[in-house]
Amino acid sequence: MVKSLPATPGTNFPQLPLTVSHAASEPASSLLSRLAAKNGAISMQRFCGDIAFPIDPLFRGEKVAIEQLAQLSGCDVGALERVSIRHLGKGHFRLREEFASLQSFQRTRIRVCPECIRSEMPSTADSWRVARRLQWKFSSIRSCPEHGCMLVCLPAEKFYKDARDFAAQLRKHHVWILDQPVIQTNPSPFEAYITNRILSGRGDRWIDRLELNVASRACEVLGLRIAKGPDAVLAGHSESGWMTFGALGYDILKDGPVALTDCLAAMAHEDGADGRFFGRLFGPWMAWLKSRSLGDEFEPLRDVVRRHVFDNFSVRKGVLVFGVSSEGVASSNPQKSVSLKGFAKRNAEDLIYRGLAKRDAGGGIAPMNFATQQMLDAYEREKKYFRNAKRSSEGRKPRTFAVGDTDPSREGCLSIGDAAGQLRVTVKTVAYLIRHGMLRGVETSEQYRRGATVVTIDSLAHFQESFISLGQLAELVQRPQGALSMKLRNAKLAMLAMPHDLSRIYWREDVDAYPTTEK
Repeated sequence: MVKSLPATPGTNFPQLPLTVSHAASEPASSLLSRLAAKNGAISMQRFCGDIAFPIDPLFRGEKVAIEQLAQLSGCDVGALERVSIRHLGKGHFRLREEFASLQSFQRTRIRVCPECIRSEMPSTADSWRVARRLQWKFSSIRSCPEHGCMLVCLPAEKFYKDARDFAAQLRKHHVWILDQPVIQTNPSPFEAYITNRILSGRGDRWIDRLELNVASRACEVLGLRIAKGPDAVLAGHSESGWMTFGALGYDILKDGPVALTDCLAAMAHEDGADGRFFGRLFGPWMAWLKSRSLGDEFEPLRDVVRRHVFDNFSVRKGVLVFGVSSEGVASSNPQKSVSLKGFAKRNAEDLIYRGLAKRDAGGGIAPMNFATQQMLDAYEREKKYFRNAKRSSEGRKPRTFAVGDTDPSREGCLSIGDAAGQLRVTVKTVAYLIRHGMLRGVETSEQYRRGATVVTIDSLAHFQESFISLGQLAELVQRPQGALSMKLRNAKLAMLAMPHDLSRIYWREDVDAYPTTEK
């Protein structure tokens, strides 16, 4: 108890017989905790109650409380303010001119370097000797550069007020800390950069002009996309993994927006990358930037990505990209070129007719920019399927049909619109299927306007025996088409090879073998 201590002249606080020196990178909360431990208090909360010190304003970083603590401990108020974090409310914080968010900190858990504790704290009674480093509070700092090892996170406390008491936590878990294995790690340029910003302030580079919480998390998420690809998720990675991701992302972002743009362009040329759709291509990077929890401070980063998307992807007019409407200027998608070989090369002329290839300026035949190797493989599978179906048909017309076959009275017919409704596809898709022999279309003057093309019910039934559209599948399993389409893409289910502006149609045997489409 310290109630009986004489008051310091000019203040309401007692003169403490035992004080501690303020370390260069020690925040105010750590200094107060060490003062309590040095004077024998069982907790910082009890210590502040005994001397009537306003503890909550100090943890909010209020200037008056910091000045009172500096006066109480005899340290320089300017040095203490420089390393103290101000809570602005609603999950926002400020450290000098740096802005940070709730995700920037480990607020309810304390992380320490076990080697620092071993060297500075000989016993549980000496918990006041160890000053908490300001950088240990930041989520992106995961190692100690002095000892080249990973930080360890102390066991969680039931009450947040207990987790705030740094010296008491060291005293309580001293034996546990010493028992922890020391995990060696290499120094990270990314962590060195974040630490330098925390302790010394910003520089003049483009990355320095980003707010601290933007720069730190951007490096980690960009590195995640580089290391794990477009299908990576934002959760479930180890601390050492995030260290690696941060270093990869920092190596790009430190060189500015041009380097970021070049990195995004390079993603389209990765093996197996689908360069048609920027959301799929950029994966976790795009998902993170679209998060509603990100504020206006992320706009400089979004602007670079948005300009790259508008310049390199075909985006329909009016589509919003990070809140900005596209002008609808279609440009060539940055995709790894696909060459025609084997079956596709032998049927190159038919690929032109199908809208999957075109003649280049030199007279050669090249796939359209949306065509992938998977699409060419699907084209070969489809042609062989219909060829085999034609050979196996006995006593009836072949399974491939063409406009111009007459006598529709021999079997029922549907208009193209009705067929599209039954297949849950667009009218344009049905017309494509008729034109290329996958549905039987006939011209009739009965029941429909003269010269109209209709679809025979028999050919529609044969088609549905082997194929199912995305619309039909979504109705069957009661899932939104967009989410279902992504699941099928991630499962690498092939579609019928058609231009990208037509409805998606899959082989039934593939869908039946994919159990996660069940309701």
